[in-house]
Amino acid sequence: MNNKSAHSPAILAEEGLVIPLIKGPFQNNGASPWYAGLGVGNPAQRLKFSFDTGSNFNWVTSSLCGTEGCIHYGGEQFNVSLSETFKWVNQECITVDFGPWGEMQVETGHDDIILESDAAPAAIPSDLYLSQAYTGTQFAELDWDGGIGLPSYSYQPVADTAPQKAYRGNHDERQADFHFMHSLLRQGIISAANPYVSFATDPLTKQGQAVFGKLDPDYADSREYLFLPWDRYAANDAVASLYYIWTTPLASMSIGEHSLCQAENSHQYWFCLDSGSSQFKGDPDIMFNAYQRASLLGEDVTIRTPQNSYSSEGSLVIPASLYNVHIDAGEFEGKQVPQFEPMQGLDNLVLVGSVLMDSLYTVYEYRVNADSRLEPVGMWIFNKKGGPRIIQTTQEAKAAIFDESSSSNALTLNGR
Repeated sequence: MNNKSAHSPAILAEEGLVIPLIKGPFQNNGASPWYAGLGVGNPAQRLKFSFDTGSNFNWVTSSLCGTEGCIHYGGEQFNVSLSETFKWVNQECITVDFGPWGEMQVETGHDDIILESDAAPAAIPSDLYLSQAYTGTQFAELDWDGGIGLPSYSYQPVADTAPQKAYRGNHDERQADFHFMHSLLRQGIISAANPYVSFATDPLTKQGQAVFGKLDPDYADSREYLFLPWDRYAANDAVASLYYIWTTPLASMSIGEHSLCQAENSHQYWFCLDSGSSQFKGDPDIMFNAYQRASLLGEDVTIRTPQNSYSSEGSLVIPASLYNVHIDAGEFEGKQVPQFEPMQGLDNLVLVGSVLMDSLYTVYEYRVNADSRLEPVGMWIFNKKGGPRIIQTTQEAKAAIFDESSSSNALTLNGR
């Protein structure tokens, strides 16, 4: 694929990069149905990738699986032998733990990920975990062939003796180097002044966008938004290795009149928006109780977030029509299933993906620190134009992210 175009990197940085997203069938495996068609290698092999804010590594189903291995709905593999630009990084087979999904055996390589957009294609040199084996119902129902991690922090050392919780995380930087957003900055595809990635998806048309390096001006005057400052998930020592997920303080969650959790001074909860996920998942007690009441009563779910410097106290109301989802394919095809999944070990955490994000315009905001590395500022969420009124809060002023004179990049980060 020819990567040259009339657009210079400087112009690209001003325009940002728009990547179309496609919705596959909604399956009951907890993974987002949304993916982008991207190329890998030279000549480019077109594969389906999730842009995944719940992971800190890049991976792809590969020809190492053979013709009978790594069965998944997406159906494609990256053939390492057909790419002229592929290089091995480490052929030692290691195990990547996907938590309740099971394990993936991988080797590590390096090649170009080809991003296509209206502006210009761009080749992003990237380390990749190449799957050698994986099994299980959740993988079998996966709509995509691989994932590109968009973590809050791309890497933060975790002591070798510390517990390492399994939730789509890489904890050994010696094995591979995953810095996708940094690569976009280095190549001038996005600018340090606009370190954003946003998602806007429409489940009716099955079309969406992942946008890097610019904001949608249609939301510049909106008052129906919330700013969710990044705060490190720190429920206990066992989750210290989950520093890379996009979490923010959670004030409370309820379903109908029934309280599911309530933050207190001595007992904190966190809320996470994960673009690689679909359903609500997290704290076992919260999710079990939510599922039971949702199945029996179909009540609204209410999530409240505390006031901060850029938005007042937030209230989000998610009706049963959003969380009670028709399953399009897979084991539960044709059924309506409430999307709440308990996950052992994720105490005090409420995480959700496309079930909620399909009704929002969501922006993940970074900033460049003194060491020229990206670090998280927080998430901005807006009621989607023409969509349901999920965010009940109306702010007094437009979002500061659209106001250069009061950029939220000045926020002090917690939990570092």
